[in-house]
Amino acid sequence: MTARRLQIILAISGVLLLCGVIGSRMVSPKVHDDTWQLAQAAHQNFEIRVNTVGTLDAARSHMVSSMVRGDKGKIIFLIEDGKKVAPDDILIQLDPTPFEGEIKHLKEEVISLEAAADASIQLLEWEKNQAEQEIRSAEFNYRVAGLELIKLVEGEGPLQLAQLKGEMEKAKEEFSKFSAYLEDLDALKKKGFNNPTELLQAKNKTADLQSSFAIANQKYTSYKDHVLPSLVETAKAKVEKTDMEQMQIRKGSVFKIAKAVASTKEAEGKLNAARSSLLLAEDELAKTNITAPFAGIAILYEAFRDGQNRKPRVGDSVWQNQPLLYLPDIASMVVNTQVREVDLYKVSIGKLCTVRVDAYPDVLYDGEISLIGVLAAKRFETGFGEKFFHLSIAVKTLDQRLRPGMTARISVLTETVSDALSIPVQAVFSDKSEKYCYRPGKNTLEKVVITTGRQNEDFVEILSGLVLHDSVSLVRPKNDHDS
Repeated sequence: MTARRLQIILAISGVLLLCGVIGSRMVSPKVHDDTWQLAQAAHQNFEIRVNTVGTLDAARSHMVSSMVRGDKGKIIFLIEDGKKVAPDDILIQLDPTPFEGEIKHLKEEVISLEAAADASIQLLEWEKNQAEQEIRSAEFNYRVAGLELIKLVEGEGPLQLAQLKGEMEKAKEEFSKFSAYLEDLDALKKKGFNNPTELLQAKNKTADLQSSFAIANQKYTSYKDHVLPSLVETAKAKVEKTDMEQMQIRKGSVFKIAKAVASTKEAEGKLNAARSSLLLAEDELAKTNITAPFAGIAILYEAFRDGQNRKPRVGDSVWQNQPLLYLPDIASMVVNTQVREVDLYKVSIGKLCTVRVDAYPDVLYDGEISLIGVLAAKRFETGFGEKFFHLSIAVKTLDQRLRPGMTARISVLTETVSDALSIPVQAVFSDKSEKYCYRPGKNTLEKVVITTGRQNEDFVEILSGLVLHDSVSLVRPKNDHDS
């Protein structure tokens, strides 16, 4: 073998070796068949649920405390701790003695002040009646004067003026008519058609009509320029006079009534103060009986008293608004929980759900979403600061064993998927831009881009990328360079 031939053989071997290396990098990762964990794309029926954990609480509850002012309350009766109560049952009784004596004294004071107030009111009413009569008379005179002015300005005055003006215009019209007639006769006379008698009568008639027109015009002008303005000014003066008289009577009545009003107010002020004190004392007495606003379980409230944490006892003095007893209504229970922001669209008020309580795991309760929070809150236990919304579930099943504080697990069926091409959720992988899975090829797992739809904790719906009976890997290949 020559050196030249040897060089050619070595060159060809190098090229083949290089192609082999490059080819090995371009094919899909090789995986042994016996290591593949596969599942098949198949038509599935599955449910989509929102699951969460919360705490039971009474739908309504009430913290019972003393409403008696200051530290005047002293317990003389206290219901047994943990006892069931009905509406209006007595829970706590406070000593009524201090309030009963005060009420007796205040009642006597109110009776005396009522008599004094009545006398002051009668005097005030008499003064008011006198003033009202005088004012009504003055108001009547003022109204009459005003009506007479209106009658003159808007009624009789314009009417009379219109009548005189009409008479004047009628006289003017008659005068103008006969004047024209006289002119026609003069024209005929000039043409040779002379009728002395008719011409004389026309002249006399025209003169009479001219005189009548002058008189009517004088009447109209005199009434318009002198008579009517004088009548109007006289009526206005009468209105002003009656208005002034009315104001004087009103001012004069003020002083007469003022003294009676002051006396009445003073008496009523004392009476109202005494009545307010009596009502307050009676209200305080009523507060000594503390009753249940609704049915529930009476739980004595433990707090720091007399140097130790303990529950209230008979004989204890209590302050106003000091909590004494907690009353939850266990006939109506709710679960307070949270739902993830990404699941918020799946729930709605009125949607039914199921409730399980850890204390009774074999019992399934019916529930209904009654409240969805408006504002989101963050929870950082997961390390991601995921947002959650408050959710309240009304428990529809009545069970007297349920108690506030129990742990409850909620499951909300949001959708039922029927006959959808699906694969296990473990077979779906994703990056920032797409979702994909791995489908077996010839000794390889091929990466297949897919489009997904609805899903639950077990299955995900496949919209594109796979067909029925396609196999997919449940694990990502270890040597997948895209991972």
